[in-house]
This record gives sequence, structure tokens and C-alpha cells, in this order.
Amino acid sequence: MNRPGSVGLVVLLVLSSVLAVGTTASLAAGGPGDAVSTTPVEPQTEAAIAPQDSRGLLRQETREFDNTTFEIRVHENGSATWTFRYEQRFTDDENATRTQENFEDFAEEFRANETGLYDRFTNQSRELTQAGMQESGREMEATNFRRSVRVEDQFTPTGVVEMSFTWTNFADVQDDRLVVGDVFDGVPLSAEQAIVIEAGGDLTFRSIEPDDAQYAGGSLTDAESVRWSGKREFIDGRPRVVFDRPDSAAIGDGNTGLLGGNLVPILVGVLLLVVGVVAAVWYRRYGPVSDDESTSDDEPAAPAGGAAAGAGSAVGSADAADDSESIPNEELLTDEDRVVKLIRENGGRMKQVNIVEDTGWSKSKVSMLLSDMEEEGTISKLRVGRENIISLEGFEPEATKSPFEE
Repeated sequence: MNRPGSVGLVVLLVLSSVLAVGTTASLAAGGPGDAVSTTPVEPQTEAAIAPQDSRGLLRQETREFDNTTFEIRVHENGSATWTFRYEQRFTDDENATRTQENFEDFAEEFRANETGLYDRFTNQSRELTQAGMQESGREMEATNFRRSVRVEDQFTPTGVVEMSFTWTNFADVQDDRLVVGDVFDGVPLSAEQAIVIEAGGDLTFRSIEPDDAQYAGGSLTDAESVRWSGKREFIDGRPRVVFDRPDSAAIGDGNTGLLGGNLVPILVGVLLLVVGVVAAVWYRRYGPVSDDESTSDDEPAAPAGGAAAGAGSAVGSADAADDSESIPNEELLTDEDRVVKLIRENGGRMKQVNIVEDTGWSKSKVSMLLSDMEEEGTISKLRVGRENIISLEGFEPEATKSPFEE
């Protein structure tokens, strides 16, 4: 198929434009007397540069950051969360303190205002999805824009800037699989850059191209993400990832709980039991009378006694049915309600790994559920190192200190 290069060009422009943050913060090059500039360098327009020029711009404007990672988390419905993550290490040299102070000044401005940097990111992301829609024929949209900036205390203190958005219908959804790659066109990486594609929900990797990606686990199907890094340039349609979809019958909204599944057979059984008891009582009272009962004057009370016994039996059976129908309130909660209750019981803030442990659910189920809850505004996520901190509204931690430091 003849591919126009518009998608690849827009991809490059988006990556190039938002990466101007390296120049904006002036982190590595700034000396002790340098002031922090929060006015981004204006990017060149699409009409002003050729594809090869945008590749050069991509390499040039990221030089102030030590690492740049483009994280793409693909969801079961075909949408994806794109996160651009930039890291600047504050090394133990004479300028490290001043460099960190510059970054913190930049971070304060970045949090407080929608800077030109963030505005360009949102605008270019929308242009990117529009170009992808024209190329693929799928309806696409850029939504749920987010930004964050913080200093992570790793072995070396590191400044982290993240900007993300949700790309609807990013992947091609087929009967038994999802395919990623048709919107890529000649994407380049410089030495300090990486692309990471993550399997969201219950998706599992089937195949990847190029096949030299890095991943953890004994096999590709066990991996949660794949990573391409270092200086290279992908051909059209690469990187390409094929995911296996979970059984469609097992895919739900995660909110059915007990009422949506296990309670149905119980209710049916109770209903049949009650109907049977009522029929038995009616039969004893109003059913046909035997010859012995109709000719005996001494036994008219016997049927009534039998009916009373039957009624007593019916009451006992109904009580038993009520007991069998009694279900703990905890089991009637939806998955979202259980997570909110659990986080509230733990002070309004928890690590994602602890939610997995306390609920006994799989990591993929918890991850997908939390992503849905975050999109609905029920909770918020903060990534600290390799962990996600989950917070209810009003309990969000300050980004520049430990989430559990009061």
C-alpha cells in the first residue's frame, strides 16, 4: 500500500516540538548564574521543515535531558495512553545544586500554568491523531491530557517531566487480536531515547517487529512491556506489535460483581423453592379429597392439621430460603467500590502493589480497573520510580516529596 508520509511526519513533529522542554528548562547547560527560562523555543511548522529536518530537530532538542522515553500503554478496546517521560539527573558536580534549583523553579511554573510547552503538546497531539485517522480510516481522538513534574530520589536525584494523553482507536482491533503500527512511518530514535509499548488489561504479546526489543520474563507472552532504545530509525509501519485478545466472553466492565454472576443461580434456586412450597400448601388445602376423608366424621380436622403442618413446613422452608439468600454486604460492592473502600481504610492513599495483595486480584485486572477509575476521576495516579501511588481526591501527595511522608 502506498503510504503518504503525513503520519510519520506528524509523529516526528510532535516528538520534536514537545521535546523543546529540554531547551526550555536549560538544566544541564545552566551555570550557577543562569536564570530559568520558562518561555519555550517556538517549534518550526510542518510546512517549514522537511522530514529529514524534523529528525535532526528531534535529536537536537533532547540533548539537555539524559533520557527520553515514549511510553505507549495499549488497552483492550484499542485505545492507548501515550506518555512522554523526560529525565534529568542531578549529578554530584559543582553545578548539581543550582541545576536542581533551576529544575524546581521550572517545575513550579509548569504545575501552576498551562505553559506554551504544554499547549504545543496538546495541539500537536490532536494533529497527530487526525493524521492517524486519515491514514488508518479509524475514528481517532486525543483526550485526557495530563502533565506532571517531580524530583525522584533514586541513586542520583532525578528530575522527571511527564505529559500524556489518551489516543482513542490507536490500535487496529480484530476478532482475536490487536495490531499496533499502522500509524508509524519512519520514526527515528537518538542515542538517549526509547520507545516502550505496554500490554494493558489482559492483553498478551503475540509478536513484535523488530524482534530485538528488550523485555522481562522468560518469553514474550509473559512480558508486560517491550522496549526499543538507542540510536536507530524504524521503517514504515514499525515498530509493530500484535496482541492476543482475552476471551471475549470474559471481557466485562469489571463492575458486575456478585450480582452480575454468582448470585443469579442462587436467586433462581430460591425462586423455584418458594414456588414449590406455595404449590404444596395450595394442594393440601384445595386439592382433591380421598374417599376416607369424605366419609369420616371424626377426621375433618386432620386435613387442617396437615395443612397447618404444611404451612409450618412452608414457613421453615421460606426461612431456610431467606438464610440461603442472605449475602454479606461486602460481596455486593462493585470492584470500584471495594477499591475506594480499601484506599479510604488505608488513609486515602495506597501503592498499587498493595491493592493487588489486599484484593487478591491479578495485576492486570487491578491495572485496568485503576485506569478506568482514573479516567472517571475517582482516583489519581502518581508514578514514583517503578511504583504507582493511588490516591483519592484530597489525598494526592505533593510531587516533590515521598507520597507517604506527612
